[in-house]
Amino acid sequence: MKKCLTVMILCSCILFSGCGPTTLVKSSQGSTDFIGFVTQLENNQVLINDVWFSFNQQTVMLTDRDKKLHKEDIEMGKKVNVTFNGEMQESFPRRASADQLVFLTDKESKIEETVVKLVMSDPRFSQVVVQSIEKNPTGLYSLRFKDLSLDRDVHVMVNVENERVIVPIHTSTK
Repeated sequence: MKKCLTVMILCSCILFSGCGPTTLVKSSQGSTDFIGFVTQLENNQVLINDVWFSFNQQTVMLTDRDKKLHKEDIEMGKKVNVTFNGEMQESFPRRASADQLVFLTDKESKIEETVVKLVMSDPRFSQVVVQSIEKNPTGLYSLRFKDLSLDRDVHVMVNVENERVIVPIHTSTK
């Protein structure tokens, strides 16, 4: 009986601890930074990874080179560092209010933007919610995202040089 109870407790701990993708969120003096990619824009809200950030006239929008931007300057696929007050609604996608949007312009950010834009323009996908992106040793980029229209997690490889999105073939042993 004790063994059964111990196993049930361990299983419950594993089940409730979860193992979702990591989000680039860090604390800094009362505010929080969140780095991700713009995949949707509606009214005064922008979807960055899995968070809808609302913004208003008080929200500061600029590049990392201090060039001031406006709502009309927001482009799909752009990499952005969002500063917000740390309060986030736990829905899917999550929701928060942005204090500042800083669009990143370094070389690596530009390449990652290209990766995201290639996936977003691929007709096989429509509502992309970025979960993670990383460069593989082969030079290809691995992009994991949730496609809301398909309601499934997707993993693709992207060859930036050839502008190709590669969907790996999954085989089953059944």
